[in-house]
Amino acid sequence: ANIVKAMQMPAWYDRGGVSYPLRPGTELKAGDVIRTGADSRALLHMAEGSIVKLGADARFEIEQARTDTSTPDNVFEGLLRVVRGAFRFTTTELGLSKKRKVDVHVGAITVGIRGTDIWGRSLDGTDLFALLEGKVNVQREGEAQFSMQDPLTYVVAEPGKPTTPIQTADMDTVNSLAQETELQTGDGVLTIDGRWGINLMSLQDDKSAIALRQLLNDAGYAAEIETTDVDGEIYVRVRVMGFASKDDARSFASNIDDQYGIRQPWVVKF
Repeated sequence: ANIVKAMQMPAWYDRGGVSYPLRPGTELKAGDVIRTGADSRALLHMAEGSIVKLGADARFEIEQARTDTSTPDNVFEGLLRVVRGAFRFTTTELGLSKKRKVDVHVGAITVGIRGTDIWGRSLDGTDLFALLEGKVNVQREGEAQFSMQDPLTYVVAEPGKPTTPIQTADMDTVNSLAQETELQTGDGVLTIDGRWGINLMSLQDDKSAIALRQLLNDAGYAAEIETTDVDGEIYVRVRVMGFASKDDARSFASNIDDQYGIRQPWVVKF
């Protein structure tokens, strides 16, 4: 399965014309569109053993993700599209032994992947593709296909201009690019096994709690509700659970305080 392993909010996935808040553990399917908000990130584990990292303000489409069981090698076939923002695709040690045929569209650039580590970004019509490790075939719409096999090389495709020749990136550039898709530790990171949470509001009105949860969900925050008994009084708490650390929870609480009618949310461990 394609699973969301970690992320920073706000983020959404669109399925069947409906938007849902992204959360760790979400199982993604062919046809899904993943969107991240400002300063957000998402880390996805793909079914064939690769990792996809998405940066802020990204739009990423899983057009195809299937294992062809009619072939002796059970080849995984994927078609991924980076419509906007930065992404990184890395084949893990687990995935190296698996046969794959994955094409990634980065704006107008198509990259054929057979097991490698790549980084790309589509922003305001300009597409950048970098090969960090491995070998890929690259083709821009209307141009001839070419191969890239030298690590830390990249090409840029600007509107109305031919794709640049293959260029070598210095480590400062590579590190700068990588930071665009890395989770920001201590700044609201959610994980599948995160044990910290935030109680955003405690209400005695079910309808108000459900309305607040929906408002937050629409805004890309994975809020849920919990009913609790306090000295014989029933309260409905609106909360976000799964933060990786206390610092991550505190950071989110600070950022959302005084928004959506929320006042002084408090950190909990579970």
